[in-house]
Amino acid sequence: MVEQERGISIKDILLFPYRFFVATWMIFSAITYSSLVIVLMPISKKASKQAGRLWMKHLLFFSRVSVRTFGSEKLAKDKHYIFIANHQSYYDIPVLFAGLPFFLGFIAKKQLFQIPIFGWAMAAVGHIWIDRDNARKARQSISRAVAKLNKENISLVLFPEGTRSSGEGLGAFKRGSFTLAIEAGVAVVPVSIVGAETILAKRSLRLMAGKVHIIIGDPIPHSVIEGLDKNQISALVREKMVDGISMGKNEVLKNA
Repeated sequence: MVEQERGISIKDILLFPYRFFVATWMIFSAITYSSLVIVLMPISKKASKQAGRLWMKHLLFFSRVSVRTFGSEKLAKDKHYIFIANHQSYYDIPVLFAGLPFFLGFIAKKQLFQIPIFGWAMAAVGHIWIDRDNARKARQSISRAVAKLNKENISLVLFPEGTRSSGEGLGAFKRGSFTLAIEAGVAVVPVSIVGAETILAKRSLRLMAGKVHIIIGDPIPHSVIEGLDKNQISALVREKMVDGISMGKNEVLKNA
């Protein structure tokens, strides 16, 4: 489990230049790449999405975070998927962009889309806003996500925990997350992220360089998904994600 340190240590002082540089670069790059995404969108949606992915890869590079993916051979490049992943760090999103060979869309809280330039860019590349305080509007967001998945060249990522969890385990799954999985009509792929919590843990600003492992589970065909209820889907996906986390930890130990 990641423990939150108290006070400022010698290590924090030594890492201050690195953290200051990354924080400064994040602000500058958010404006630059978001503007580029918006400018490119009327010209080429593909180029706009590629600019967004490049931003994520550059963020990892300057943060000194490497990503290794296991199980990519299980996925067909010409298909779309619903990826269901654990969520422990803000870095989960750039890690998935770098580690999964697909254009990805995320469902995010509507407040992020209200940020000038950045929020406009999120909408431009296909991310979906959701109002978590309004059940009817949340349902409409799921319908928009399904339509976007079927019309555009993207796969969608869901974080069933709803928010970042603390420590290395899985938090409780929100059953509503699986409505999209049932309605999308595509295979569901469990994804386990191991190591992101050490890069930037929840409720921490102490960024650390490191390596993150992505473990891709066996895709669950929609023919299986549509025969299950939300509780059964949740249990099945959770079991596969736990197995993936165990595999990822073993890889970390091998390379320690």
